[in-house]
Amino acid sequence: MSPARGSLAARENRRLLSALKAASRMRMTGAHWHLLLTTSRQSFGPRSQRAQALYAVLGEVAAQHAAPAEDEGAGPQARHVEQTVRHRH
Repeated sequence: MSPARGSLAARENRRLLSALKAASRMRMTGAHWHLLLTTSRQSFGPRSQRAQALYAVLGEVAAQHAAPAEDEGAGPQARHVEQTVRHRH
């Protein structure tokens, strides 16, 4: 992640890189979570093993948080995030 390489080094992925750095410092905001959970897998680096592992963990986090939310009758946004992560994984 530091220095940024591949697709993360691209100017259009600055927000994604910022969210990843915030995650590494354990200082994430809701906006960081939203960005990480809705970004396509390719943006993390198409062949990177580290990116694959990160994306898998994000999918697990989304599934864990969406499951209780569905039980409580969560709105469409919670279901949308989970479906987006599943679809892109």
